[in-house]
Amino acid sequence: MKTHYTQTALYEKTVHTLLSTLSILILAYCIILLSLVFSVIERKQNTLATREATSVLSTLEVSYANKVASITDSVLASENYTRIDNATFAVRKDQIASYTVLYAH
Repeated sequence: MKTHYTQTALYEKTVHTLLSTLSILILAYCIILLSLVFSVIERKQNTLATREATSVLSTLEVSYANKVASITDSVLASENYTRIDNATFAVRKDQIASYTVLYAH
């Protein structure tokens, strides 16, 4: 009778241990799953924000390019800018430097 009681107690402890371990693992699984879901949602939101920022940047680049292209000698003259020939103070170049070295991409 005593061995039956200890066996039953051992089975109960084993079952309780297994159930508690299972519940802890289920909780950990839910936390990991929720973390993955939220990270995927955040990544999609970041992708959309990146696309929107790229679109805005592209629009700004086009606007800037149009403004730079619209600058002509007459526009500069209307703003009281004057052309100075032989201006060595604006850009200094080494004698070995060429256009391709300075301005090529």
